[in-house]
Amino acid sequence: MKTKTNAKRNQKIRLFAIAVLSLFVILTGALLSYSSFKKGEFSGGILGIVIVIIILGFAVFIYRRGNRDLKEGYPLQDERSKRVMQKAMATTFLVSLYLLLAIGWLSEDLIKFRDVSQATGVAIGGMAVLFLAFWIYYNKTGV
Repeated sequence: MKTKTNAKRNQKIRLFAIAVLSLFVILTGALLSYSSFKKGEFSGGILGIVIVIIILGFAVFIYRRGNRDLKEGYPLQDERSKRVMQKAMATTFLVSLYLLLAIGWLSEDLIKFRDVSQATGVAIGGMAVLFLAFWIYYNKTGV
């Protein structure tokens, strides 16, 4: 019985850690947006706000679902959700390689980046969007 109680406590701690990490990411995005507006870069500020809203919505969804599952006695991750996550991560990795190649190839003529850090930010944002899309796809269709 002790191990079941410990496992449940660990699941609650994990859910709380996810919420705290999400909060830090949201606050970082809000600071980025604020600094962009302060510099007069309105497109960067608006993009930061959009990203913060998307992350906030996703974080609220994950936290509510996780909290509901814990109250009903289910674990945060079962075998299916682990498999969906692994499949989405693997597919995202492979597609991200092509995304990086495309960014490198198109940055010569078509896309003008301010510096390397801007290209890196676009690549990371693209990877996050790809992961979300693949996770939704595999979660809906099954693995």
